[in-house]
Amino acid sequence: MRRNQCGFTLIELILVILVLAIVSTGIVTFIRYGVQTYQDVAGRDKQISDSRFVIERITRELRNALPNSVRVTNSGDCVEFIPILASSSYVDIPVLPDAASNTATIVVSSESFDPEDTKLVVYPLDASEVYVDGTQTAGKVFNVSSYSLPTDNVITVTLDNTVLFSDDSPNQRYFIVRDNVAYCWDTNGDIKRYDNVSNPPSGTGILMAENVIKQNASSQIFTYQNDTLIRNAIVLMDFTFQYNDERLRLVNEVNIANVP
Repeated sequence: MRRNQCGFTLIELILVILVLAIVSTGIVTFIRYGVQTYQDVAGRDKQISDSRFVIERITRELRNALPNSVRVTNSGDCVEFIPILASSSYVDIPVLPDAASNTATIVVSSESFDPEDTKLVVYPLDASEVYVDGTQTAGKVFNVSSYSLPTDNVITVTLDNTVLFSDDSPNQRYFIVRDNVAYCWDTNGDIKRYDNVSNPPSGTGILMAENVIKQNASSQIFTYQNDTLIRNAIVLMDFTFQYNDERLRLVNEVNIANVP
């Protein structure tokens, strides 16, 4: 007795294989484009987040800079400034025609700070007056030796040397500062933050942003425009962030209030 044997012909197998290959190709292509789209979106989102972070960070620090301490160095690759630790009014400082002294009387500031290695600054009008070591006996910036305990909201500041301040502040305002800070762009496309920097900056620095390029060889990352009688000084930041073949250019202005 003969039994019917069912099966697939060679043509049927080939057709099934072709159909599966076409379907698989479509699925793989769909997945690949989906993954690529996700990577592009994630890359753009990181690019935008990095740009917002570094611009916001630099802007906030510049607005807390010692008046007239902001300057652009390294052919526009760095912006340098001295952050304010504390500020208030003073009662008495040694200034002509008074005799030289190693003490000053100041009103307690609302800002708390670490008193170690600080400097007392009064009426800074130019960057050349504030970028000094503080060991001189005449000028506007002097190293602080110690602070007394507050008495009736007043503190006696003892300086390292017997000094004379060059000028009184019209508002009797003082500043407590420490080290200078710089944000610098390097040829690797990184923007780094440096503390207590030399010029040009040395050391590793703290990475704040990457993949930043210049528009052209003569472009400046940072530009400083001096204040005038009708406006404050301005720091212009020109950052171009690159992701693959895409570029995001952000230009931001920071108004610097130079009121000493």
